[in-house]
Amino acid sequence: MADEEEKQMSLDAFTQQPPRRINLPSKSEIPIEKKPRASYRDLAKIYPHPPLPAKHDGSVIHRSVLHDLTGINQLLDWVSDNEIVIVEMGRLMAREVELQSALQELADFIEGDMGGQMVKITDTRLLLLPPGSRGIRGVEMEAFASDFEDDMT
Repeated sequence: MADEEEKQMSLDAFTQQPPRRINLPSKSEIPIEKKPRASYRDLAKIYPHPPLPAKHDGSVIHRSVLHDLTGINQLLDWVSDNEIVIVEMGRLMAREVELQSALQELADFIEGDMGGQMVKITDTRLLLLPPGSRGIRGVEMEAFASDFEDDMT
């Protein structure tokens, strides 16, 4: 008896007829298009053959802001992947101990372990160069420098 009750699929136990179905317009399956929240451009359609070289010989340049010591690992990962990093350290300037610790850790890994280079760009920015990339001096006298005309007079 218990098996019969579990297998019973009808509501009418006397006629053994399956339940009647009523087709309601509101219950019909209408395919709904899901629209993205933001509009995206399909770059494959816009640029089917993008002007990218078949062989990658260039460098990737990352721009970052170092808020505290937790961001150093990402900087070191980029440099170890042979990528260039411009890092702004102005927020660390007020915290002398953290600043010195960050600079020491960067210098030990980049210059000591990897053979790369750290170049001071401004008072708050550093350029972290991987091995094979070198910073040069003397561009302040070039024509594109902002003070070029002032120095010539």
